[in-house]
Amino acid sequence: MEPDRAMKETAMDMKQQKAETLRTFREIAAMEPLPERGRVAFQFVAEDPRADWDGFGEAVEDLGYEAEGFEAVEDDEEDCLEIITPEMALTAEGLWAEEEKLTLLAAVYGFIPDGWGFVGA
Repeated sequence: MEPDRAMKETAMDMKQQKAETLRTFREIAAMEPLPERGRVAFQFVAEDPRADWDGFGEAVEDLGYEAEGFEAVEDDEEDCLEIITPEMALTAEGLWAEEEKLTLLAAVYGFIPDGWGFVGA
C-alpha cells in the first residue's frame, strides 16, 4: 500500500473509532450516572505476530499507566494487554483523548485497540 493511502486510511479509521467511542460513552452515561472522576481500562490485542508486548507495557508504564497482560481463556478470544489510566475526569472527550494517544502508541508496538471499560464505575 502506498504511504499516502495508508495515512488516509488510518485517519479514516481513527475518525470512525472516535465516533464509536463517543457514541458508546454517551449511551452508557444515559443508562446510568457516571462518577465525575474514575479510571478507564483499555484493551489492546496484537495485530502483528511480532508485537512487542514488553516494549508496549514498559512504554505505557513510563507514561504513568498500569499495564497487565491477559492470556485468552476461550478459543474465540485473543491475548490482550490491558492499560489502566490514572484517575481522570470521566468525559467523552477526555476518554477519547486517552484512547487516541494509546492507540497511536500501540501501533508502534504492533497492537490495535480492542475495547475499553470503566474501572470500578
